[in-house]
Amino acid sequence: MHIYIMRHGEAEMLAHSDSERALTALGRLESEMMASYLANQNISFDAVMVSPYLRAQQTWQSVFPFFSAVANVQTLQFLTPGGSARKSVDEILALQATGVQKLLIVSHLPLVGYIVGELAPEAGVPAFSTSAVGIVELDEDGFGNLHSLTSVAQLSNQ
Repeated sequence: MHIYIMRHGEAEMLAHSDSERALTALGRLESEMMASYLANQNISFDAVMVSPYLRAQQTWQSVFPFFSAVANVQTLQFLTPGGSARKSVDEILALQATGVQKLLIVSHLPLVGYIVGELAPEAGVPAFSTSAVGIVELDEDGFGNLHSLTSVAQLSNQ
């Protein structure tokens, strides 16, 4: 199973609550750039898990046109910044058991790093820039390896 873990795009600093912070124009552009990069690599997804927070939902909306064939899209309450990496991994393993081969997760710091740390302990807990994507390969026994962590800045240099 390949898990693509994406941090949301750049978000506004101020809102009524953290959950209501919206993407900036740059955040939408960053998300679209990363989605375009992934689509150009012929990557597709069997399932998507998205945080309920506005900026993550808007990131998925920016990414969706590149991956509109995905039928299994779930908004999960535990994918928030302070959410549970263990619950996230349990959900990933449940999806793996149903045959999902390629999963996209759209969430936040610090959770995205903690998910990588749970799936691929040797990778530690990496820091994700906005719209960055980490790719973890998970074997049949649930052991993971972090293959890459790609930022939007790296795309500009290619």
